[in-house]
Order: sequence, then structure tokens, then C-alpha cells
Amino acid sequence: MLVLSIVIGIIFGFFAALMAFVITWHEYEKHKFTGKRLFKEAFQAAIFTFIVFLILSFIIGFVLKYFVINK
Repeated sequence: MLVLSIVIGIIFGFFAALMAFVITWHEYEKHKFTGKRLFKEAFQAAIFTFIVFLILSFIIGFVLKYFVINK
């Protein structure tokens, strides 16, 4: 169950990170960010989003495995 939740976290985390990158890029363009700074800010938002989704999916998998399914 934990492996499955990690795989799900990676897959959906990737899509969430991609969307966070695109949204952040678009919004920061409105505020006149350009070049490397624009990419850096959007990439940081994407990495943060990926990590959050991965951690949340791990926690959910852990809770399901040890507190819900094995009762």
C-alpha cells in the first residue's frame, strides 16, 4: 500500500507540479519577471508542489495501511 501511494504521489505530484509551473510562470509574467528569474520562481513553485503532493500521498498511504485497512 505504501509503494502504491508513493507511485500515485509521484504521478499526480508531477502533474500538479507541471500545472504549478505553468500557472506561476503566467502570473509572474504579469509582474514583469523575465529570463532566469521567471524560470527560477516558477521552478521553485513546481518543486514545492511536487514535494507537498508526495508527502501527502505518503501520509495517506501510511494512515490507510496501519489504521484503516488492518483493523
